[in-house]
Parts: sequence; structure tokens; C-alpha cells
Amino acid sequence: MDALVKHKPYEKWRMATLVGVHLLFIAHFVHWKLKGRTLAPLEFNEVFYTIHQGIVTAGFVLMVVVMVATLIFGRFFCSWGCHILALQDTAGWILDKLHIKRQPIRSRTLIWVPIGVMFYLFIWPQVLQAWHGAGNQAMQVVEAGGSRWSSFTTDDMWRNLPPPGVAIFTFFVCGFLIVYLLGSRGFCFQACPYGALFGLADQVAPGRIVLTKDCSQCGLCTQVCSSDILVHRELALHGMVTNPRCLKDLDCVAVCPENAVQFGFRMPPLFRKGHPAGAYRGRFSNTMGEDIFLAGAFVVAMPIYRGLYDIVPFLLAVALALCSAYMILVAWRLVRREAFQLRGVTLKIDRSLRPGGLVLMAFATLLVVFLAHSAVVQYHTILGKAQLQRIAEGHARTEARDVEVDLAVGHYQQALMWGLWQPADRRQELASLHLLRGDEDAAVMLLRTILADEPTHVEARYRSAGIAMRRGNASEAMEHWRQALLTGRERSGGNSRELIALSALELGNAWLAMGDVKQARGSFMKGLTRIPGSVPLLVAMGDVDSRTGRTNEAIASYEEALQRGSGSAMIHNNLGALYLRAGRTEPALAHFEQLALISPEDAQVRYTVGVLLARSGDIPRATEHLRKAVDLAPHDPRASEALAMLQGRPAPLIATPARP
Repeated sequence: MDALVKHKPYEKWRMATLVGVHLLFIAHFVHWKLKGRTLAPLEFNEVFYTIHQGIVTAGFVLMVVVMVATLIFGRFFCSWGCHILALQDTAGWILDKLHIKRQPIRSRTLIWVPIGVMFYLFIWPQVLQAWHGAGNQAMQVVEAGGSRWSSFTTDDMWRNLPPPGVAIFTFFVCGFLIVYLLGSRGFCFQACPYGALFGLADQVAPGRIVLTKDCSQCGLCTQVCSSDILVHRELALHGMVTNPRCLKDLDCVAVCPENAVQFGFRMPPLFRKGHPAGAYRGRFSNTMGEDIFLAGAFVVAMPIYRGLYDIVPFLLAVALALCSAYMILVAWRLVRREAFQLRGVTLKIDRSLRPGGLVLMAFATLLVVFLAHSAVVQYHTILGKAQLQRIAEGHARTEARDVEVDLAVGHYQQALMWGLWQPADRRQELASLHLLRGDEDAAVMLLRTILADEPTHVEARYRSAGIAMRRGNASEAMEHWRQALLTGRERSGGNSRELIALSALELGNAWLAMGDVKQARGSFMKGLTRIPGSVPLLVAMGDVDSRTGRTNEAIASYEEALQRGSGSAMIHNNLGALYLRAGRTEPALAHFEQLALISPEDAQVRYTVGVLLARSGDIPRATEHLRKAVDLAPHDPRASEALAMLQGRPAPLIATPARP
């Protein structure tokens, strides 16, 4: 008994570390609230933006640091730094206090789920990218505002996190429910793709739990192991723990009455022969048939849960599919066996269901009905979205386009009719299809229901504004654009940012049409506050400032638009003219030369470049451009006169470029 108590100091140190992780979360949040900008969330899911977009994120840096540490010291991070494991340990402690039994599920098939999830998330996209001939993205660091959803710093801590309700439910399923059903570290060993990565890295790590002297094989180390490893057996066979499930809690080190178990460095398991590498060696919880059934149930349930009603994120879908598969297996056992007990609770005896068994059967029946119902909803949703994408990308044949639109409408209507919930995005997509059919009234009705439920839905606002404008109701359209600009909610995976910027642009242009330049400029300014760096808004702001005499402000807007990737001829022309207005010939010449490269057959541009080069003293190049201008516009006397004067070495000429 004294030996079992001995391991508590390590447990307290680990608990303190995990509490410290959560305190750092709070400090990170407070820093963001105080400063308005902070380091992007240190979440491993940010790694996907680095892999797929080449944008270095804080989460990617954390992953690199943890992976390097794991390759040396082994799989420490999971037990000493993961907030999900902290939730699982808390759930285990609560269940123990309530005297609710929990036990690990040792499955031949579910153990491969994390590897499969890891392959799907990290490797499969790279395979597809290589298959389609897409090159790897160049690595770059993006600051806040440069990219809404992926950057090293951010002004929105919640940019990629689920809504609070979904987050709480995720923590409950991944941290508590899965612990009761699948064991203490159920999520780590049956679902987590990051854990799979760390498990692979652990096999090349020299840092191990090792046996340093003779062992009496008392089994206390195995008894306290939360990862369901036969520690004493592995120490006896290999002199160290080789199982990649070992999270280095160090409880086995602390509990050893002979101080024979320590952390040390040995030859990594990958380079040794005969190590178990996680095998249970006859300790499986299920028969082979039951394990195959579990795998099949998981494969069926996973696509049903994923993205259901636009609520369930990927890893939550994995956890729900695992729990559902196990619950259905338990119900099947309850039906087939004459007597059945689960976690110390008798559910069936002498072929008669006990109250607990009746409750479980009722729950399992509801679960199967829910999955079947959700499968119907997902079937119509997936087919409807696929059909809409075909239409949007122009793959639908012109002669059959109306038929394909009707088919997509049918799928969307079935999904919404059968669904327990009507996602706003599905209604908005159906409204778009109604507009394609020319049924504007049906689209308006759907858009109104969306805005009644979600007034911040940007897409619904923007489409409503477009319909109002087509119907001649400019004031209603402007109000929709204003609401989209002021309260529109940005979301990942869509075009909400673009539509917020377009709303600001449309609103500003509407004010300009009414002659109110001040209101127009204010709209553009608010748009740039919401969507910093929007090229259309920067150009619009430059146009307004240029027209109202704000030369320096206009130059700044146009130059930023160029830096953001817009190299249009109009911007170079306007910047050249503005720099000339400000008396800055050198930058004006640079922009007009760029304009000549973009529009080499424009006689006016050639003439302007020639005159500016003459002013700067570059006579040979000035002559070249003026001759080209004469060739392009032989009936325009200006270029001919300028060329004749240049050959006579006249005084510097004054350029007459196009006005912005």
C-alpha cells in the first residue's frame, strides 16, 4: 500500500504542469484582449495551413519543437502538455470518485484508426497535390491581417475554433464519454492523429523507461500504468518499455519499491528485434468478428457524423463514430447473450433484461435510428452540394443545365425537409439555386428566414442586397450592404471576407452615385478596417482620394494595392499621374515604364515615358519610346514634335499623361 502511495509526487508534478498549460491559455487570451493582437493559437490543427498553404503558423512551430523533443526523449508531451489528456485524466478521477468502473478497450481494428486519420489529414492531401501536378507551397510567415485564417500572429483568437457550444460538447465527448466507454486514454489511443505521429516518433527515440537493476516482478508498475501497458513484462523481456503507447507519466518510476525503474537512454525500439510495438498479445477485449464489426460500424458512422448540420468537426466526428460503434456492439452482445454485465452493472440475467439493460437497448435503438436518419440527410446534402459545385464550375452541359439545377434543388429540399436542423448555409445555397432557376420569390423567402435566424450571415445579406437592387429598391440594398459591413460574421471555408469587402465597395459606390463622397469614403474606410489589405477597396479609396485632392493618401492606397498583388495598368497609370502631380518625376517614370511593359502598343504611354526619360536626361531611351509612339499613332502630332525637338536638344519637356 505504501508503494502505491509513493507515486503521487510525480502525479502532482504532472497535474501542476497541465494546470500551467491551461493558465497559459488564459494568459494568451488576456494578452489578446489587452493588445488586440497576439500569437496565433498554439493548436496543432494550425499545422494544416503550413502543409497545404506554406504559411508558417505558431501551431506548426510548436509541432516541430514537440516532434524534435519526442525523437529524443520519447512521448512526453501527451501526458505532460496536452489539454485533452488533462480532461481525460480529470474524467477518470471523477469516475473513480463515483465508483464507476472503466476499462480499456483492446481492439485489433480500432488501434489503427489514429494511423488512418493521420494519413488522411497529413499525407493524403500531399498525394492528391502530387497527382494533380501542383507544386509545393513556398514557406512564408504571414502576420495578422495578411491572411484571415492562417498567420503567425492574429487579431482574432477564435478564428479557427468552433463555437462555444460545439467546443464544450467536443470536450465532453473526447474528454469524458470516450473515457467511460473506451478507457482512460481512449481518445489518445483510438482517435488522435497527433498521438499517432508522436507514437511513430517514439519508436526512434532513445529516451525510455528502463530497468536499471534486478526486478522482483511485483507488477506495481503495470498496476499504476494508465496506458494499459504490461510494464513489468516489457522490462523483463527488453530491459525497457518499447510500447509506443507509453506517455512517460513516470508513475511506474515513482511506484517501484526497489527503485529499479528509471528514465534513461537505450537503443531505440525501432532498431531492436522482437519488440511488441503496442500489440496486446492475447489480451484483446473482443473476438475477431466483433473487432471487424467495430471497424465496419466506425467506417459507416464516420461520414454520417462528419459535418452533420454544419456542426460536427472532423475529430469530434471520429470520437462520436468510435463511441457509437462500441455502443452498437454492446447492444448486440446484450441481445445475443443470456447474461451480460457492463462496468459492474448487470444488464441481463437468465435471458431477461434488467432496468439498466432496457435503458441501454432504448438508447442503442435511438442511436441506430438517429444514424439512419442522419445518413438520409447527409446523402441528399452531399449530392446537392456536389451538383451545385458542378454547376458553379461550369461542368454541367448547357442543354441539360436546367435539369441539373432542378436535380440539385430536389436534393437540397429533401435534406432540409428531413433534417432536424436547417443549416443557414444550406438554405443560402438553395436560394442561389432558386436564383439560377429564375425563382426570385423563393430565394427571397429563404434569405429572409436565414437573416431572421442569423442576422450576421454575410452571404444572405449580400444576395438580398443584390435582389433588392435589381428590383429598384436602392435603400433596402444599401441597408443590407451596411449590415454586412458592420455586423457580418467572418467564417473559415467560405467567401465571407470577400463578400464583406464587396459590400463595402457596393455601398461606397452607391453613395458616390448619390453624390455623397464623404459617406462613400467612410464606407471604403470601414471596409478596410474589417478586411485590411482588400485590393478592390484600396483601389476605390485611391480613386476617391485622388478625385478629392488627397494626393498622398491616394498614392499610399494605390501602392499598397500593388504590394497586395494587383499589377493592373490602371493603378500604374494613376500612380504615375499622382506622382507627377506631387512633383516626383522619378517614381512617376518607374510606374509609366511598368505601364509600357503592360501595354506596349499604347502610343500615349510611349509618349509619356519618352518625355519623362528626356526630362531625366536619358536621351537614347527617350528617342526609342518616342519613335515607337510615332509608329503607333502617326496622325498624333505630339510624339513627332517631341521627337523632332529632342533631336535638336531642346529644353526639357513636360509630360502630359492620362489623368487618374
